[in-house]
Amino acid sequence: MTNSLNSKILIRTPNWLGDLIISTGFVRAVLEQYPYSEVDLIVKSGFESIPLEHRGKIIIFDSKKYSAGEFGKKLRKENYDIFFVLPPSFSSAWMAFKSKIPKRIGYTGQFRNILLNSSKKHKKNPRSEHILKEYMNLLSPNISIDKYPPYLNTSKNWIESKLNSFEHNLPKSFFALSPGAAFGPAKQWPIEYFRSLASKINDTFKTSILILGTYNDIENGEKISKGLESVQNFCGKTSLSELIAILSKAKLLVGNDSGSMHLMSALRRPQIAIFGSTSPIWTSPINPYSIVITKNLTCSPCFSRTCRYKHYDCMNKITPELVFQTVNNIITK
Repeated sequence: MTNSLNSKILIRTPNWLGDLIISTGFVRAVLEQYPYSEVDLIVKSGFESIPLEHRGKIIIFDSKKYSAGEFGKKLRKENYDIFFVLPPSFSSAWMAFKSKIPKRIGYTGQFRNILLNSSKKHKKNPRSEHILKEYMNLLSPNISIDKYPPYLNTSKNWIESKLNSFEHNLPKSFFALSPGAAFGPAKQWPIEYFRSLASKINDTFKTSILILGTYNDIENGEKISKGLESVQNFCGKTSLSELIAILSKAKLLVGNDSGSMHLMSALRRPQIAIFGSTSPIWTSPINPYSIVITKNLTCSPCFSRTCRYKHYDCMNKITPELVFQTVNNIITK
């Protein structure tokens, strides 16, 4: 891609938290490829507190206030030159089209090629290479994702400010478990397995364990923590920025293929990522301190919310003993 030194660039970031965090690697590549350009980000409402690297401003898109088309029209006065559209949806391409930004770059599909004047086809089958590589190909097919891993612009002062405002006391040393998975139960390791793992960690390491998640995870957090010494249920008690700060202090995170997993990856902290219905090839953490556990069954990855066979073997066959052994190997090596 020919770079103009004075291009004004807009990036529509993904709607899912995990995909947004993965896309930070793409943003870093754009910042380096266009070193003198303003680079603004559109983020879904609720994600604006994430410390995202950029060179301009964060623009919040709230679909409850504006349609994609209305929001696109509001962008016209900003005089952007290039619009990178990372989400695969029709509505995100429609937003770009209505913005009238001269160069609108994204993948084809859902009739998007008539809205994006620089639409591209996937060079490989979708989901057959890492999603960050898919994003990078919109910029250049020769960019290595290892050169631009996901990244959060956290500083020691930023982390401490979030922890100082957190109304609960954190233990000095702790493990973290993240049992949630917004996409559906096929991505969720069984809650009873999380409880068994918490019990084993508690008995072996005598270290505090924090259960982290959203309001939707409160009940499962209670099931995991009930009656276990030094296990605290923080589900629904943290803001997104507080969650990031807490993860930055954790000795280790064990969780599903979820937003928390990708946050920990961007923080480059030790983690164990459990994959069932989804593919590590497509969304694994790009983190030298991560270990992925998956069973690679013939029926997976299916990318379904629920198991068509009703057995959920891709998750059920990953035993608490296997995960605990991996935890032990990380902590004691």
